[in-house]
Amino acid sequence: MKIQGPSSTSLLALAPLFFAAITVGCGTTSSLPGTSEGSFNVVGTLETNVCGSGIGASNPWDFTLEMSEDGSTLYLAQTDGSDEISGTLSGTSATLTSSATSNVDATDAGSGSCDLTVVATFTINLNSASSPTSFTGSVSYDYSVATGVSSSVNCTDQLASSGGDYSTLPCTVTYSLAATHQ
Repeated sequence: MKIQGPSSTSLLALAPLFFAAITVGCGTTSSLPGTSEGSFNVVGTLETNVCGSGIGASNPWDFTLEMSEDGSTLYLAQTDGSDEISGTLSGTSATLTSSATSNVDATDAGSGSCDLTVVATFTINLNSASSPTSFTGSVSYDYSVATGVSSSVNCTDQLASSGGDYSTLPCTVTYSLAATHQ
């Protein structure tokens, strides 16, 4: 098993956020706290991928997310309402961060345990402070070997040189984002 980031089959494996189809005024109820801002079609353009081709980072990366605001907090979520992420909204800008740690199966049973942490950081710039119709921004996924989770950490089997998916650890994948309201 590997921790997923943005690929054709996953959006935020964190819960990497990935997102609900909701239309304001159609009688649907948001799973997010506060006032729903509706759904946004998002296109991510791959900017950097230090992790390597093994992780399957899509380019472009098309997805839909649900957004809501509650006071000075901005929320985003996947279409099924899972992988909620939130951050402080200041005017029309917000930074939302989430992290998850997961044990990934070793390809060699004798190599020890490997726990990886992925931190997703979204930077969002809304086109309007009230009822936004679009936003731009970026997202970065930072993958690293988790420390303090296990007394025996060995992630060398996760590296491409050992048949794994990652060119190097730690590593980062970044996307620029452009979104429009559905």
